[in-house]
Amino acid sequence: MKLRQMLRPLCLASLLLAFALPAAAQDMMMSPMVTVSDQVSLDGTVTIAEVYSEGPGFVVVHAEQDGSVGPVAGYRQVNPGLNYNVRVPLDAALVTPNLYAMLHVDTGAIGVYEFGTVEGADGPAMGDMMMVNPPFKVEFLHAHDQIVTANTVTIAHITTAQDGFVVIHDGDATSFGPVLGYAPISAGMNMDVVVTLDSAPTMFVWPMLHVDTGTAGTYEFGTVEGADGPVVVNGVVATAPIVVGAPAMRAESQIVTDTVMIDSVSSQGPGFVVIHADNAGAPGEVIGFAPVSDGISLDVAVTVDAARVTPVLFPMLHADTGTVGTYEFGEVEGEDLPQAGSSGSALFFPIMAKPGIMYNGSLSEGVLTIDAALIDVPGFMVIHADNGGAPGPVLGYTPLLVGLNQNIAVTLAAEGLTETVFPMLHVDTGEAGVYEFGQVEGADGPVRVNDVVVTGPLTPTMGE
Repeated sequence: MKLRQMLRPLCLASLLLAFALPAAAQDMMMSPMVTVSDQVSLDGTVTIAEVYSEGPGFVVVHAEQDGSVGPVAGYRQVNPGLNYNVRVPLDAALVTPNLYAMLHVDTGAIGVYEFGTVEGADGPAMGDMMMVNPPFKVEFLHAHDQIVTANTVTIAHITTAQDGFVVIHDGDATSFGPVLGYAPISAGMNMDVVVTLDSAPTMFVWPMLHVDTGTAGTYEFGTVEGADGPVVVNGVVATAPIVVGAPAMRAESQIVTDTVMIDSVSSQGPGFVVIHADNAGAPGEVIGFAPVSDGISLDVAVTVDAARVTPVLFPMLHADTGTVGTYEFGEVEGEDLPQAGSSGSALFFPIMAKPGIMYNGSLSEGVLTIDAALIDVPGFMVIHADNGGAPGPVLGYTPLLVGLNQNIAVTLAAEGLTETVFPMLHVDTGEAGVYEFGQVEGADGPVRVNDVVVTGPLTPTMGE
């Protein structure tokens, strides 16, 4: 991902030709509701397709217990009005094959889920005199990057509805190849499943879930017609690549004040996660670092200098080859050098650390899908037509949740659609959930970072 695709601020003067959609066209009479589909989870999250909340609220994912609603496996704050593609992180140790997506109101401290801990706070929302609590099924596969040294791969968490197998395929970053090994799994939760490989893997492997529909306990896919096929839910195969041939690190864009959270690190020997500020699209000065151990480290918190946080930051993985626990790169010659990742070069990548947009997207049947946006308050993604290289009339908009929003779908007006468009972040400061910029004085203005509006040109790829 190129840094120039992530944040292209524009001066506010360029908005003079932009127009807002009438607020009256946005009025909708709806009851609280949640729409969710059965799905495969490959990253520790589930996605709730649509949530309508009458006020601030939470969508709370419950595990199943004794055939009914059980413990809370995860939750996320939702805005008043419609919310789309709500991605909810889950506690893998609590995931069951059947889950419930329950809508709660936010009546206590705003943004803090307090149901069950503060009397009377954040109770379930009611729609048509009933709790809003649709069930859904999940096939859950969560595997961490790891360096394979003894021809075994360990899968951290699997939750599945039926007995089957986890099958390890060799492959590259985008596709899988021959089977290297497999291990049986049981219906329900499976933790730390070790798979012995028949041969050494290359750089990537693809753990894949399969059912066991032939001779029980015998993996027969490809040898017995119709037996032991891959798990597929709504067209999604239960598989994703992990890095096993080199150090790896994963972190999402996030609003950063004084801490950067790194989701996972696979280090070859002890090392450091080092956070660099942006320097013209490349790693600049170091603003914080934290040690990591040999092997897999999860949820690494790196304290940074808040005054030096730039809109984009670069996490980088270094070795710890000098004085153990002391970061000496640049101070002691040859010590604590960057570790090389799967590309063979230093392992680092950009993340958004302040409100911003990833300017990649596709357009299909009038719907523009943008990869991601980050915002620190409830807001909107507003799509403007191109007017001579600046934002023009509004073509469409959709609400945004606090934090990272991914796969943001915006329906665009056909009239006035231009080849290049300008996505723009707006806050929601007027009537909650209603886009009023240009209609209500002072409401729902553009987001500005370092005193410039967060917007930039996007020429989407054309979908089918």
